[in-house]
Amino acid sequence: MKNQESLFSSNIKKSYMAYVVGFILIAGMFIVINKQYEVSSKPKEVKKVKVKPVEIKNLTVSQKKQRFLEQVVPPLQEVYEEEWHLFYSTQELIKKNPDDEELLSLQEQYNAQDNDELLMALKPHPRSVTLAQAAMESAWGQSRFFKEANNLFGVWSFNKDEPRIAAGEQRGEKTIWLKKYDTIKDAIKDYYLMISRSWAFKEFRELNYQTEFQNPYLLVEKLHRYSEKKELYGKELASMINYNKFVHFDEVHYDRPKKIKKAVVVKKEQEADLDKKVHEQEKLQNIPVEDTNEVNKEI
Repeated sequence: MKNQESLFSSNIKKSYMAYVVGFILIAGMFIVINKQYEVSSKPKEVKKVKVKPVEIKNLTVSQKKQRFLEQVVPPLQEVYEEEWHLFYSTQELIKKNPDDEELLSLQEQYNAQDNDELLMALKPHPRSVTLAQAAMESAWGQSRFFKEANNLFGVWSFNKDEPRIAAGEQRGEKTIWLKKYDTIKDAIKDYYLMISRSWAFKEFRELNYQTEFQNPYLLVEKLHRYSEKKELYGKELASMINYNKFVHFDEVHYDRPKKIKKAVVVKKEQEADLDKKVHEQEKLQNIPVEDTNEVNKEI
């Protein structure tokens, strides 16, 4: 009997020891696996590689133009689609209720006397015209105003409380200020708003509203108040659109009318000297026209 009890007790001890050893082994494996997980879950240190930025000065004329289009075309497309959406939604609202309060609010915002003028103001003009003005006013994105303020179109500022930068030189004792935008898209939206509500571009809006005359080569003739160059400005824009094939960004690809003479004959050898042209255009921007310049009067 005692032998049986002794044997039973011995078996219990062995079982207990086996249990303890098993527990220790399992605990040890858990600790090892946990440490391996912690090591594997830690983010690996990535060796920082310094990437030498491409200097703008080393880019060719074609590369500078391509870089400019890559910066401007996507936000322009966004604004263009938003403008069309507003136009169509307003058109539908006029059909439902021409006296709607929302329409009255839009008329006030766009300086429109009635719903017809409102639709003229809201209809976006061809992207080719916008691109031509952006390229000309910012010297293909090389001007100081574009680099420091995203100001694509040389738009002046008359509000001391809004973000802006000073022109490089003064007009007499007066400092000329230009608007500063957070993004290129903001600059494009403000440009469309300016064209839509300023009295200086009423003829432009009237012509643009007529689908059969939404030809960029005809429209730019109505932008003579945008620059001190007057009529020459429209001709230079036409040359810019034609030479750079900007009409390919429009729904309808118009050919340049023969009646419009080229104001500037752009030669390939002249294109190679873009830096000089950039300097000249930036200088023009830094010495704004006198207060009689119609496009930059406060509206």
